[in-house]
Amino acid sequence: MEESKIKVSVVAPVYQLPHPLLARCLDSLAAQTLDGVEVLLIFDEPAEGYLPVVEQYRDKLRLRVVEQPHGGVSAARNRGIASAQGRWISFVDSDDWIDGEMLERQVKAGEEHGADLVMSELTMEYGAVSQPRCYLPHSQLFEGAEKRRFEQDVLKPQTGAGFVTAKLFSRRLLVEHGLKLREELSAAEDAEFMFRVACAASRIFYLPQAMYHYWFNTGSAVRRYRPDYAQRYIRSMEAIHGDLDQMGDRDYCRDAFDSCVLYHLLLIAVNDCFHPGNGKTGVEQRRAFRAMATQPLFAGALKHIHYGDFSTTRKITLLCLQLRFYYGVYLIAKVRHWQFGRYTGKSGRNV
Repeated sequence: MEESKIKVSVVAPVYQLPHPLLARCLDSLAAQTLDGVEVLLIFDEPAEGYLPVVEQYRDKLRLRVVEQPHGGVSAARNRGIASAQGRWISFVDSDDWIDGEMLERQVKAGEEHGADLVMSELTMEYGAVSQPRCYLPHSQLFEGAEKRRFEQDVLKPQTGAGFVTAKLFSRRLLVEHGLKLREELSAAEDAEFMFRVACAASRIFYLPQAMYHYWFNTGSAVRRYRPDYAQRYIRSMEAIHGDLDQMGDRDYCRDAFDSCVLYHLLLIAVNDCFHPGNGKTGVEQRRAFRAMATQPLFAGALKHIHYGDFSTTRKITLLCLQLRFYYGVYLIAKVRHWQFGRYTGKSGRNV
């Protein structure tokens, strides 16, 4: 296929992935109804062990294999952006899969509406349980003053607007504005990147169809307890704060930023302070809880809670955090881990 005929470059990072999952992803890409798709498999490790799987798809896909030293998912996605030849770029994680018509529908919407970014929906796949997400109940074109809403919603993780998956990006937009993921970030890096993309875009179109399947991998390293969990998220929140300061004209996003910080504070409370695998005694957990609640970034956001951005359970948890009510947060965290165990049959994972 000539470069001029490539419509979409699919960037799929691969790292420590079981072969059947890679095959499932490639099957979904081979089933796309859109002509002019290239697939960039970005191996963030030696590719040799995957070649028996990859070779099965040489005749089914326009496939390019790119290998690089391990640098993380952001480095792999950046390599994909640099290597892409299509007019559009789609990021598909290699343990996920997409519906056969997804790319065709996204391209059609992007071209009809002159969009720089197209967002569709994803379905969270928890083993036998599927949960489709819904940002809006109807299609929506964001431009001009309306685009402010989308920029704000990118900073609200519950909307899904801050994920790079289930979206179609104009390669021109990314290249002309030098938009790359920040490779030093290893948590919430999607949101930081998406915020800069949304601010640079002129027109964004939302397509209310769940066509991307996000597999909730209970065996992934990101689900296990990590002693640097809190610091990884704090670095990303500080990076977004720096973006706001650098732009200077996004004060209307400050409230959304506070909600972004508080959302990740809730994650840290469950997956760091009260994670079953952290090995902390009761005294150590209480000490970690106090340190977390008084950390300047979180303490500042707790003074500006916008309760409308949160579910009832999260509202209660935030109130407990604001009041420094240790046992309230402890009990809610215990329930959350129990609920997650019901989905997966396991505990001690990121919820």
